[in-house]
Amino acid sequence: MGTEPAVPGPRSGLVGSPAAVCYRLPVALRIPLSFRAFWVALGCLIGVGCGYHLVGTSSYLPAELESLHVQPFQNETAWADIDQRLGEALTQEWVRRRRFRLVNDPAEADLILQGVISGVRVSPVTFDAQGRATEYQLTLTARVELLDVTGDEPKKLWEDKGFSRPTSYQVDVSAVDYFDRQIEAMEELAEEYARALVTAVLEGF
Repeated sequence: MGTEPAVPGPRSGLVGSPAAVCYRLPVALRIPLSFRAFWVALGCLIGVGCGYHLVGTSSYLPAELESLHVQPFQNETAWADIDQRLGEALTQEWVRRRRFRLVNDPAEADLILQGVISGVRVSPVTFDAQGRATEYQLTLTARVELLDVTGDEPKKLWEDKGFSRPTSYQVDVSAVDYFDRQIEAMEELAEEYARALVTAVLEGF
């Protein structure tokens, strides 16, 4: 009778051969790579937020919270009036959304939005043939939180420790309105930042 070929056992076969790898891999790792990658990617999509996160498990903003006070943001940058520009833009955006009744006195508010402007960065992005910047990117970053102040102690409902938005503006280095364009860009950035921040807070719920 002929001798049947030996079947490699769990410890037989060349290291790196299909038989050896099949026996040594745990069951979970024998799943096709593409199938595992799908579930890993899905988990990442579920777990990744949009730059902010909710504190607690609530998935909506309670209807009984009706009034909002927008606290003037603290300014840790060298841009003297950015806090005023942002404060005005935030107030206008909340009024436009009509979700809350804005109040000037924090003691009358159900919610308080407050923050600290931690950075304003200006970076050149486009240059002319002489190497002079003709376009800049202006980026505003702040630490922001939304507090429920209806209880004995403030309750943090939403926060982002680095909420950031950029805007770009072009300049003519030979024009007299060089610095005026930067001021205009700052106003535009404050408005864009306010729109994005209010959307983030509302859609976060």
